[in-house]
Amino acid sequence: QDYLPDLTQDDFEEQIRDFRGQASCVPDDVLVVLIGDMVTEEALPTYQTLLNTFEGCDDPTGTCDSPWARWSRGWTSEENRHGDLL
Repeated sequence: QDYLPDLTQDDFEEQIRDFRGQASCVPDDVLVVLIGDMVTEEALPTYQTLLNTFEGCDDPTGTCDSPWARWSRGWTSEENRHGDLL
């Protein structure tokens, strides 16, 4: 949410206009992909929390040695790198 307009604010329309102005040199297809990626990356903690609720994948302390818990931590860290890059 650091880069996208906050639709819960009263001035969201002005934020959108400002965003469009700043992004005017970015092709539409690239902008759509970047926004979709940012929304996905912003939700990463939700994905991790959901995975931690599944039996066999639960990892309440981040140290569980089950294959699914290890995969979940690895996947989350890889996805986090995407967010860092964006």
